[in-house]
Amino acid sequence: MRFCNVRQQSQCFSLIACILTVSLLWSAAPKSHAQFADQSMGWTTEQEKAVSGYLTRRLQRQGVVINDIWLEYWTNERAEHLRAASTAPMSHLSTLLIREQSFNAFALPGNITGYNIGLWKTAETEAEFVAVMAHELAHLNLRHFSRLADANRQQAWLSISGAILGIALASTNPDLAGATFFGSQLGAAQQRLAFSRAMETEADRFSARLLSETGYDPGAGARLFQRLQAQTSFQPGLSDYWQTHPLTSTRIANMAQLEDQRNGSEPAPDHHYPVLRWHLNKAHSRGESFATAPAVYRENAPTNDDDTTLFPPALLQNAEPNLLFGWLIYYQNEFSLEQYQARLSMILRLFPDFDPAYFYLAKARWQQQQDANTCRQAIEDLGSIKATYMEVLEFRTILTKTCQPERETEALANYYWYQGEESRAMSLLRGAISNPSGASQLARQKQLLTTFEQQRSLLPR
Repeated sequence: MRFCNVRQQSQCFSLIACILTVSLLWSAAPKSHAQFADQSMGWTTEQEKAVSGYLTRRLQRQGVVINDIWLEYWTNERAEHLRAASTAPMSHLSTLLIREQSFNAFALPGNITGYNIGLWKTAETEAEFVAVMAHELAHLNLRHFSRLADANRQQAWLSISGAILGIALASTNPDLAGATFFGSQLGAAQQRLAFSRAMETEADRFSARLLSETGYDPGAGARLFQRLQAQTSFQPGLSDYWQTHPLTSTRIANMAQLEDQRNGSEPAPDHHYPVLRWHLNKAHSRGESFATAPAVYRENAPTNDDDTTLFPPALLQNAEPNLLFGWLIYYQNEFSLEQYQARLSMILRLFPDFDPAYFYLAKARWQQQQDANTCRQAIEDLGSIKATYMEVLEFRTILTKTCQPERETEALANYYWYQGEESRAMSLLRGAISNPSGASQLARQKQLLTTFEQQRSLLPR
């Protein structure tokens, strides 16, 4: 259930936005780029990941995260490409898509970055979208959180907990939520910890170099912010971005002049951002119309010849998984389930690491025939997916109930855990362990419970 109704939504998301601000308190002494990743707190890599998981689960519990395997896969790939190309790659980087229409992007402890629907609405090209991702990554790489710290770690953890509690209370008592929020001193923290103009300039330069090194136009950010500044000048309150990212006309001009270090002969990366933007608009922002399907789809409708080639030759000439997958989703109702599965299988033959196709193939199999054999095939499809997605975890609970009842408890516990219902997940496992059905099942359940307990024990106290 959504925790923000229409009347309360603005207040709820203001609270969420401020979690990122108070998170700047979570830092201590400066360190080298090679060491950076919240480890200035004395955190190990495992502790850092535990904090990342905790905050992600909190946001999942509140219902503000968009769980869409295709959008998540695409965004994660862009973020990973930037992370790997940076001068000091972090041990990991998590991305979240936030179900909020205003323009915003942020970073959180544990190397989490988040992007609102509003960014997709405003960023018209892949380079513009990735420019914002590079800017947030720059704040992490340049230790801006550490350099803004002005309070001890315990106070910071309590403040973030207060913010999260405020968000939860907003669904039932907005006034009490506000009192909890300000009682945790987030209002003051927001004023103290907004990124300085010097830091923004530093991040702009870092991100421009990162964009050039990965083949993107470093001037894309300037174009995006010019458009956003024009929009917000006519619509006050449209964006929370300026609260922590001060922007001036001078800064925009400087961004536009940043040196483009790309090789002019190399084409810019093209991962078909317009296709993902159309999908997001159709699936998660239906009340608005800010993106349309690519013209190449309308120009290449399915024909009888496609029964042999499966996809139009124009799309196969420079095959790319997002382009093919988007075409299949666009014309999904034109195909039988057998034809649809054949095309998903072809995408996977061409691009065996494309997680969305495995998930959609598993669902298509199950839709066609819900028996034990099909169930096992679908579970095998899901097993090829490497990352963790809420959609996959939820679907796995359905499948295990049908054809792997001995693993149903673990599937449910995993789903509850990542959904932010940690106590429910652990109680389920403890109940199953107290009444074991077999030695191997008991061992798996004990191992999973131990993993959850370890994650909790790694959090700051």
